[in-house]
Amino acid sequence: MILHKDAEMAIRRLADGSEVLDFLKRLECFPGTQGDHYELDLMGRPICFKVIKRHVLAYYRDPFADETRILDLFYSEG
Repeated sequence: MILHKDAEMAIRRLADGSEVLDFLKRLECFPGTQGDHYELDLMGRPICFKVIKRHVLAYYRDPFADETRILDLFYSEG
């Protein structure tokens, strides 16, 4: 699993990131875990979005490198 800098900084700023960390551990064990929604990026990769309480985690699975890349963690206002 690769954690991009934006995602790492957002996770460190969380007051209680236990649910986010739990999902990341689950994603590491089961890399094929789907999010709640996905969109294709400009390269055609399916970017998954997982809603965790008031946050949205963006990630994608890179099958050629056999790794999951965590792109960012956004705060959702509603």
